[in-house]
Amino acid sequence: MELRQLRYFLAVAEHLNFGRAAQALHTAQPALSQQIRKLERECSGPLFERTKRYVMLTPLGQELLGEALAIVDSVDRLTVRLRDASAAPRGRLRVGSITPATVGLVPRILPTYRERFPLVDLIMDTVALDEQVSALIERRIDLGLLRGPVNDDRILTLPIVRENYCVAVPAAHPLARAPFVRLADLEGATCIWLRGGRGGSYNTGALEMLRANGVSPGGSVEASDIEASFALVASNAGVCIASTVICGLHFEGVVYRALVPSIEIGTMILACRRDRRTVAVINSFIDHVNTLDLSFAPPVRTA
Repeated sequence: MELRQLRYFLAVAEHLNFGRAAQALHTAQPALSQQIRKLERECSGPLFERTKRYVMLTPLGQELLGEALAIVDSVDRLTVRLRDASAAPRGRLRVGSITPATVGLVPRILPTYRERFPLVDLIMDTVALDEQVSALIERRIDLGLLRGPVNDDRILTLPIVRENYCVAVPAAHPLARAPFVRLADLEGATCIWLRGGRGGSYNTGALEMLRANGVSPGGSVEASDIEASFALVASNAGVCIASTVICGLHFEGVVYRALVPSIEIGTMILACRRDRRTVAVINSFIDHVNTLDLSFAPPVRTA
């Protein structure tokens, strides 16, 4: 019994007319009739009752109908799955991310990406902001989750996140008792910033945001990374102008408070080498991220 014979049988069973079934199959009617006769011999009996006026299924034909439908449908679905699998992106994909992206974005992106593209071997690395562009250019990573802008024509950047400024304050600080922090409350406050290139555009943007709203912070303390920043906050060394992306990071002695008025940041980007945008594994990640809602609302005080 051949799959082709079952397809011919199903066509005749659908049309109950050998001529119309042959047309639907784009084959000659004698060839169709010959295959049906072969199938009937294998089934040890007639599948159709034929007269000059009509064609109808015999009891044996009716019994075969359900099985034939299931077999053909199963083969068709398997064919589609195999075709999709052969066309699906596969291979290694190296993604570098700054710490806020590792904390906030990666858990939002990876579960559904891995479900959609199981043949991609994903490698995640936390790469500092000041190292990401060189890592992309040198192909040490394929994609970067970082903060823009990137001033290099070789790099393609795509904004992907809706985020706002918030404030990380010591749990024992008076500001921690309020449901939110007003910008004016930061007047004269000691602020903790990432050091030099590690802060990049984020430091610049946060300072400009404060000045644009007439706020002059007091002293400043520099930290080498996010973890060190929050350790300093927990030590009551100052407050940190943070992003709502990072609010998923729990740090003992640190609480997050929404900043009022709410001000959007919008510098978190996905980046790759411009000449590698169409590489299948890279394209799959970019296209997948574009389907996601990567919005991070201001924190809400729960205690």
